[in-house]
Amino acid sequence: MKLTYLSSASVLISHENTNILCDPWLVDGEFYGSWFHYPSLNFKPEDFNFVDYIYISHIHPDHLSIKTLSRMDKKIPVIILNYVDKFLKRNIERLGFNVIELEHNKRTHLKDNLHINILAAHYCNPEICSKLIGCSNVEKIFGATSLDSMSVIDNGKEVVVNTNDCPFEIAKSSAGAIKEYYNNIDFLLVGYTGAGPYPQCFDMLTEQEKNDAAVKKKKQFFDQAESYVNHFQPKFFMPFAGRYTLGGSLTSLNDQRGIPELEEA
Repeated sequence: MKLTYLSSASVLISHENTNILCDPWLVDGEFYGSWFHYPSLNFKPEDFNFVDYIYISHIHPDHLSIKTLSRMDKKIPVIILNYVDKFLKRNIERLGFNVIELEHNKRTHLKDNLHINILAAHYCNPEICSKLIGCSNVEKIFGATSLDSMSVIDNGKEVVVNTNDCPFEIAKSSAGAIKEYYNNIDFLLVGYTGAGPYPQCFDMLTEQEKNDAAVKKKKQFFDQAESYVNHFQPKFFMPFAGRYTLGGSLTSLNDQRGIPELEEA
């Protein structure tokens, strides 16, 4: 297999004549015109109309980029987890794509001996109940509220695990199932940042409090990435996802995002 890093959580995985494009965010201005790539990308969405499949892990715009998908060939099938809530599916279908929903932890053959397995991040842990999105007692009423998914792509010999934005504490059971079934992991794509408004947008904090919170936030997500690496023990791993630059009037907030540079990881 060949893996090509594009941007943030966007990667291209190829095997023989089959290509899977994962979480393509290739156009600036997602999140209401605030998120940008820096430096600018030297390719465009139309350059990837040759791919056989697109995998979208979850609904956030740096993974489900409407600006990107709207410019791509609608004949490309889009693969997602079969979420209880169909919000992700409906948003993709509105763009004109055919959506393939896969059941949790069901290894599925694609082409050229390439397989994909998508798992939900929905481990129930009373100690973190209601403290993280996707973990609360409302599941008893509405069903699973999983927001994130992780995936495994393999060709029968080589195994690539993509954890993207899945919080380790919520994804423990899925990570355990992957380790048990596949045993040896060749390559791990692991998130190392906590993209979001905290602490830079919290005006009730002093400048010093924002700086301190940013340092603490960096460590929190480094620790999470380390937990994944220690769990899977891959031959190789690549920190990725959650990489962005705030543009326009929000530029001054960049230094307090708590987002480490890739070199720090």
